Amino acid sequence: CFCGENMLLTEKHTIWLSKLEPVSDPNASVPTAPKQSPTPIKVTKVKDDCWEVSVGGVSHDAYIMDKRRRMGESYIHGIALIISNTKFDDQDYNRRGGEKDETALETLFTKLGYKVVLLKNLRGAEIKRAIQIVTGHKDGKMKTNRDRAIFSALSKDKLLVSSEDNSFVLCLMSHGKENIVLGIDEEEFEIDDIFHIVGPCKDLLQKPKMVFIQACRGDATPDSAKSDAIPDSAKAVTHPHDFLFSFATFFGHAAFRDEGYGSWYVRALSSIFESGYKMKDLDSMVTEVHNEIDKKHEGGWQVAEKSGTPKYKVYFDLKKLQFI
Repeated sequence: CFCGENMLLTEKHTIWLSKLEPVSDPNASVPTAPKQSPTPIKVTKVKDDCWEVSVGGVSHDAYIMDKRRRMGESYIHGIALIISNTKFDDQDYNRRGGEKDETALETLFTKLGYKVVLLKNLRGAEIKRAIQIVTGHKDGKMKTNRDRAIFSALSKDKLLVSSEDNSFVLCLMSHGKENIVLGIDEEEFEIDDIFHIVGPCKDLLQKPKMVFIQACRGDATPDSAKSDAIPDSAKAVTHPHDFLFSFATFFGHAAFRDEGYGSWYVRALSSIFESGYKMKDLDSMVTEVHNEIDKKHEGGWQVAEKSGTPKYKVYFDLKKLQFI
């Protein structure tokens, strides 16, 4: 299918907008977080597995996010693995505009203090093996020549999870449905497999693991979203402790993408995280991202979803916080 200026893309469909309101100027609709006075944050106590942090006089526990792993001339939090599928075997599935998201996320997580590993256009089975290899899973073995070509540089350049890492980030961007992300061969990768692979990683035990997914989770679009049907709760992704999952859209619904400036979700994520990461915690910023998406009505309707049970707060810039 061919995309013109009057088309809005989803990660499952192409929707003609000739009878809907036109998409507004991308430059005019970039979500910007309101300017706020910095909230005083201080680390008041160092505990065995966390820091006690005082935010505006209110105390809570936060993950220890000091950078201990050296990568070149700098220290990092850990690895941010970004898997992005934009070119599919069936070219009608190509995700035009997805390259914008790749650039945005690579820039964002580099700024947040991660070593970014960007893997593009993987098949369904390769998505699973990529996560296994990066996290040192016992089943993460290269099985084909294509595997070797894709992953040979990872261990050479030390782009694998280490015991020195204090956290892990995984971003998946592709087509999808319910709790499935598609490879470029349209083979399915089950989102539930993420915590089965990453959860047992010894180097990441009791450390935050953040997963961001830009993909459809069903077929519901602005018209069909009015249904009163309730998603089957038995199909919901289940999570162990220390995980946070942020989905671009609610279970059973579509996620939107513009070929000119990328997806609604990644655009909001990049803007809000870049403006707030020095003083705000992860959960607060994710909530802001989801609220920003919920306010958009540029020819479509989308509600993001968050799940997971992080034990403590996550701050990305604790090194600059003042100890009492």
